Amino acid sequence: MASLIPGFEYDIFISYRQNDNKYDGWVTEFVANLNKELEATIKDKISVYFDANPQDGLLETHSVDRSLEHKLKCLIFIPILSRTYCDSKSFAWNFEFLPFLKIGRQNTLGLNIKLKYGNVASRVLPVRIHDLDLEDIRLVETNIGVIRSVDFIYRSTGVNRPLRANEDHPQDNLNKTYYRDQINKVAYAIDEIICSIKSMQISDPEENSLLKKPESVYNIERNDKDESQKAVEINDDLQSLTDFQKKSKIFNQKHKTYSFASYRKYIYTLLVIAPLIALIFSWKGLTRILGIDNSKRESAKSHVENAVKFFNNKDYEAAKAEAELALTSDPKYSYAWSTLAAVSVKQGNLNKAILETIEAVKFDPQNREAAYNMAYALDDKQDYSQAIEWYSKAIKIDSAFIPAYSALGRVYNLVNQPVDAILLLSLVKEKYPESEYIYLIYKNLGNSYLSQSMNDTAIKYLELSREKKPSEPETNLFLAKAYEAAGQMNKSINLWQNYIELESDTFKVEEAKRHLKEITIRHLKEIIQ
Repeated sequence: MASLIPGFEYDIFISYRQNDNKYDGWVTEFVANLNKELEATIKDKISVYFDANPQDGLLETHSVDRSLEHKLKCLIFIPILSRTYCDSKSFAWNFEFLPFLKIGRQNTLGLNIKLKYGNVASRVLPVRIHDLDLEDIRLVETNIGVIRSVDFIYRSTGVNRPLRANEDHPQDNLNKTYYRDQINKVAYAIDEIICSIKSMQISDPEENSLLKKPESVYNIERNDKDESQKAVEINDDLQSLTDFQKKSKIFNQKHKTYSFASYRKYIYTLLVIAPLIALIFSWKGLTRILGIDNSKRESAKSHVENAVKFFNNKDYEAAKAEAELALTSDPKYSYAWSTLAAVSVKQGNLNKAILETIEAVKFDPQNREAAYNMAYALDDKQDYSQAIEWYSKAIKIDSAFIPAYSALGRVYNLVNQPVDAILLLSLVKEKYPESEYIYLIYKNLGNSYLSQSMNDTAIKYLELSREKKPSEPETNLFLAKAYEAAGQMNKSINLWQNYIELESDTFKVEEAKRHLKEITIRHLKEIIQ
């Protein structure tokens, strides 16, 4: 079945590694479900190329280039990114992924398509089924830039696998994503791209000629509204210059008696003033004064504000989408990168978070959130020495950044440096008693004293923390341990029960339940005796 657009073989090409289909046929099921979703989403019949051949590679008698060349003439290329797909030696990588990028850059559409409302989407639409290693992310992003994928990843403690259509425990997925929702996102992304390509086809003849001229691809890929305006301004300037030259010629013919001396004082004045103007206003500063490049940054800021709202409501997919839109508007906006990194941390993709944070710091070394996110990701990877370094950098950037102090104190406790934690957190407690994050300071300070078997002092600060925020799971955990160490078992048992109700990590909950059962039995035996 031919593509909806003349000159293309298929609408969609599914590229995958056979290793990802052997265990449970995940890719085959994905393609079947995607076809159903496309039928329910798009009026036209969409042609999808999917090779279910279990042979991972062609035979020696096959001509790879000729076998796949016409099939790769598709509108949208969907690579199934996995731990095995990102392999520079694999068949899919060398004979599908890289050739499509080459073909896409050379053909009339280009790789990037301007969408209906001015945003840009790539004709490469990745579907990611594993959290990737740092090296794999670099390999992919070297070829396509930032990975903007629809993720089908089930992640829980010690688990990193493809999301299934029917999960036994969907609520345990730390990514909080559902298969049907993700399939729907893929279908709508396809619909948006194809509709934009079709609208390019039916535009007026003058505009449609862009599809036939290779030089027009630059403008399509840029997605920069200012480019067309700049082109108009340049043409106007050239016309003005031509008119000026004509007038100058006429003027010179009529007034040949004017000499250089007549204009000398004006020229000298200009020569003196021009360098001063250049020193006062750099070109970048001048464009800002004129408001030339403000619109992109303002648009990026607006998207980041939306992302933060979604993030605070724990809608991490929506937050990620907004942060990516911010980067589309302004790829050098540091806070868009740090927001994206924060989302990646929450979704458990720590390697990706580190790469995104590196970008954030590169574009703004004074971005405290970027330094904090880097520390948080390293902390989660248990690279505590580097985490301490980056938390310290965040504090150096902003000496009133309370969450960074708290996190640094917590890491000191983890690496058995409770005295350092007590010294740091005690100073912060005195300096910022009204901070909204003071409960974190009390919590980690209490845990520092608990590790030193100073139970009464530990209970004092942990109760202060719990008074400020009763719903903080870790405060209830530390306080349960403190009362248990102090021999106050009734209070300890109640707090263990509180902790179990508040904690969202199922592994930690099971451990807590086992411990609660043990101390309850022991306490009952003591009462009986």
